[in-house]
Amino acid sequence: MVQLIKNALLANAASLGVHWIYDHQLLEDLSQKQSLLCLTKQKALYEKASSAYYSYPNQKLGDVSFQGNILLWLYQSLQNNPNFTKDNYEQLIYMHLKPGGDYNGYIESYAKVLLSYLLSKETNSPLEEPSKDDDHLVGFMPYLACKALGISSKHAFKLTQLFSDDHSYLEYFYMFDKLFEFLKIYHKKEAILKALAFAPKTYHDVLLKAIDIKDTNTFIETYAGRACAIKYSIPVIIHVLYHQETFLEALNHNAKIGGSVADRATLIGAIYGEFESFPNEIDKKILLNINL
Repeated sequence: MVQLIKNALLANAASLGVHWIYDHQLLEDLSQKQSLLCLTKQKALYEKASSAYYSYPNQKLGDVSFQGNILLWLYQSLQNNPNFTKDNYEQLIYMHLKPGGDYNGYIESYAKVLLSYLLSKETNSPLEEPSKDDDHLVGFMPYLACKALGISSKHAFKLTQLFSDDHSYLEYFYMFDKLFEFLKIYHKKEAILKALAFAPKTYHDVLLKAIDIKDTNTFIETYAGRACAIKYSIPVIIHVLYHQETFLEALNHNAKIGGSVADRATLIGAIYGEFESFPNEIDKKILLNINL
């Protein structure tokens, strides 16, 4: 299922130009004049926004977010070693991020904390071991990498536990397993409805709201949010998947929502790719040249 990873990374790269702009009205207005997809970072746009975080200043078209890079590293590592462990994952992150490593882009907070801890161990002045309470979408990168390679969701969760022990991730993995299964049998909306029966009980009600409420801003302002925490992002992803008909519509709509745009797009791309080809006009613009 290499196509799952390609679709996920293409969607991520296509959306990175407006990642972490939280001014949805600005994005809505801009979308009336041009596509929000396949853009490079424009500092002036971030400065114009009422709320935004300007990162990836050296972004080139085809680059992916930090979480997109983690997905790629994990996929390549699991290809070579299906028994890849959480300790291996820790070392993988460290080798890419440490001084002299090959990654020079933006590093998210959970990885900065881990990197600081591992560097402190090297100097024999160890810091306190990081807590396992991160709630970012990064917890889904092991799931997508394992899904693409036919590795179990239980193993994916063992990797997720590098950053979080929250069992909601594992429950969500099972829900998405069912969604992938049902998409082979049912129309998209019916598949989503059936999959929600397997959602974590904590999030079941908000996920139902995600499909019941068609107006995106009403749903987000009342029941969800635009940030990367899974309590916000997964309901928004389900909302987009359910209410947008085509792959291109889903990516465009997700971009207009703002916030954690590229990382939500990673899951949207992986799932839409189960029943629709990636939009060719975007693929040609991005020219994502990653060895999968």
